Amino acid sequence: MQFLSAILYIALAFSPFPQDGPGFEWNRKSTLSTDRPVEFPGAVLEPGVYIVRLRDTSEQRSVVEVLDKDETQVLATAIAVPDHRQRPDDNSEFTFHEIKKNGPVPVRTWYFSGDLVGWEFVYPKVRAKEIAKDSDSHVMASNSTKDGPIVAVTPNGKEVVIEVPPTQTARQKPQ
Repeated sequence: MQFLSAILYIALAFSPFPQDGPGFEWNRKSTLSTDRPVEFPGAVLEPGVYIVRLRDTSEQRSVVEVLDKDETQVLATAIAVPDHRQRPDDNSEFTFHEIKKNGPVPVRTWYFSGDLVGWEFVYPKVRAKEIAKDSDSHVMASNSTKDGPIVAVTPNGKEVVIEVPPTQTARQKPQ
């Protein structure tokens, strides 16, 4: 019996415990160091060091917060939708919309270290149309943070619905 217990303990000691499950998702954060101005939905940040984290929320949509490097002040709060990449990277990765004008570079996506699924930022529709036209690529957009549809704005201004939140209906009491 002691032999079987010893084998069980050894097997458990060398077994990987999954840490990427949905219960750990709220704890995601990365450091963004930039030498140029960058834009998150609703905020332009000067060159510097920032902390980007996924906020623990009971809302259906993912909320991303951008904080100062000391994590004492929230500088921006943005809605993001899942985005996929082909291969996971060992480091956190931020991608940007490649705009033709000078000025702050809009952040497109954020991938946490080792994940295939990241977060694409959702911009207000008016700004998304400007970015899409200037970058010649699609931009996620919505005018509502809680219940409005999320669309992909194309470079020619067309809106393609990506996500429509479920509608809530009032239940009638049985007669």
